[in-house]
Amino acid sequence: MAFAAQAAAAPAPALPGAEAVHEFPYGAVRLTSGRIKRQYDQVHAHYMALDNDRVLKVFRQNAGLPAPGPDMGGWYDRDGFVPGLTIGQYISGLARLGAATGDKAAHAKVAALVDGFGKAFVKAPNPYAGPKAQEQWAAYVMDKYVVGLIDAYRLSGVEQAKTLLPIVIEKCRPFISPVSRDRVGKKDPPYDETYVLPENLFHVADITGDEKYRQMAVHYLLNKEWFDPLAAGQDVLPTKHAYSHTIALSSGAQAYLHLGDAKYRRALENAWKFMEPQRFASGGWGPEEQFVELHKGLLAASLQSSKAHFETPCGAFADLKLARYLLRFTGDPVYGDGLERTLYNTMLAARTPDSDGGYPYYSDYGSKGEKRYYHQKWPCCSGTLVQGVADYVLNLYFHDDNALLVNLYASSEVTWDRPGGAVEVVQQTDYPATDTVRLTVRKPGNGRFAMKLRIPAWSMGARIAINGKARAATPGQLATVERVWKAGDTVELTLPQPLRGLAIDDQNPNLQALMRGAVMYVGINPWDGIETQKVNLPAGLQPMPGQPEAYRTDVGGRDLVFVPYFAVDTERTATYFKTA
Repeated sequence: MAFAAQAAAAPAPALPGAEAVHEFPYGAVRLTSGRIKRQYDQVHAHYMALDNDRVLKVFRQNAGLPAPGPDMGGWYDRDGFVPGLTIGQYISGLARLGAATGDKAAHAKVAALVDGFGKAFVKAPNPYAGPKAQEQWAAYVMDKYVVGLIDAYRLSGVEQAKTLLPIVIEKCRPFISPVSRDRVGKKDPPYDETYVLPENLFHVADITGDEKYRQMAVHYLLNKEWFDPLAAGQDVLPTKHAYSHTIALSSGAQAYLHLGDAKYRRALENAWKFMEPQRFASGGWGPEEQFVELHKGLLAASLQSSKAHFETPCGAFADLKLARYLLRFTGDPVYGDGLERTLYNTMLAARTPDSDGGYPYYSDYGSKGEKRYYHQKWPCCSGTLVQGVADYVLNLYFHDDNALLVNLYASSEVTWDRPGGAVEVVQQTDYPATDTVRLTVRKPGNGRFAMKLRIPAWSMGARIAINGKARAATPGQLATVERVWKAGDTVELTLPQPLRGLAIDDQNPNLQALMRGAVMYVGINPWDGIETQKVNLPAGLQPMPGQPEAYRTDVGGRDLVFVPYFAVDTERTATYFKTA
């Protein structure tokens, strides 16, 4: 797998769209301990354990090939909702995990899945594993095929994947709408999401050198209904299908990078601004998969009418990508603040999958919330879960030519190859359980670089100490440390995480969730009628002895205990409370 290492380290091609900072490649950042790493390792193991024959069975059946292994069931089977929908995402996530961790077995699994899929795909008369995918989800499923092949080639070094890319696209193309069609809401047809295609088609054009895929990418951009009004400052989010339109913003990001058209960057910046009042305390949005009309109290109303408040792994995958693109384009720490809130309270808080296709889908922020599996096995969120968690390593650090930007606080190591010599920085922290972070320069290169630390907007009283010498830091900004670094130099960061209430919407200012720093806290094991009682948030909270992440308060003579939403397993929860 020598090629995989070369591919991961290869410089990105120069593109017209300007970036303020750049992502590190997979493999440059390694998680070393903590809650994020525990989920990362669990997801890595879970998807490595997926049976290849089982995943490939529906495609082999479609091709008339021997098809050993049990049926997948649920959405994935030939008569399921979207047959074979997530194979490309499983391949993509495994390739990302392999490139990030150096796991040769992950790369071998990617190669085996690509080989099995490719043989069945080429032989089958139909590119889709079942009629429902062909009739209703042709573009959606092709996009998943394509991202799997892109990552198998770029990150796992599977040459067969590059060969398959044009074969897959051309075989699927007759089934796809000739024009990009919008999708409004959760139920209104057409369901297919042609407007998500451009992001990966731009990558296909880069890989193959074939201009027609670039033209195809441009053709399917949803300009009239989405990018043009957003770029002009018009809020067109209400009534749109929340996940698919957010993931379409990644197509706009690639359009900006590849075409250099600032319209797409403006559209992303404005979409983020318009999404802010759509967000629950978790950072999630889109109850019943639909952006709501503002200033009507509809987020609060959804607590009573729905248990589907955020399409969690899918929505988090889209939201985190949007935040990373905007960080790359602007360097503005506001997007790091948003990324942190979404990561901790949505995907990191998702329920662990079971062994037979039970996966998290919706988050429930009502007064009797539970972390449930989706009612059918192998839903779309089983694909975005592995991709999104695999991408955790992309969220921690960014860089420009002269500075390392520390965006997230989690125990980790980063290696930065730069002309002045390789730089290695080690981060040690129990954040967010504690308020302190320690960064140590292990290798300084020539020492001539700056370190920029994101100071969250909510962290009043943040402090930095360089080799023990303290200085203040300003909330909502990047704290820049410029010096000639030596091996062993340290930066110690203290980020106070105040408790605060966060209102659900502007029509219900006294209906609030509890936040500690970036983390959403929930009341566990709530009783019937708690939604009608007033809770003294945050002033009435007392820390639980010996538990830095648990609080209690008295509500009508009963103990109400608050813990981080990411710490909840099977307990019932309440997220929003009437405040005193």
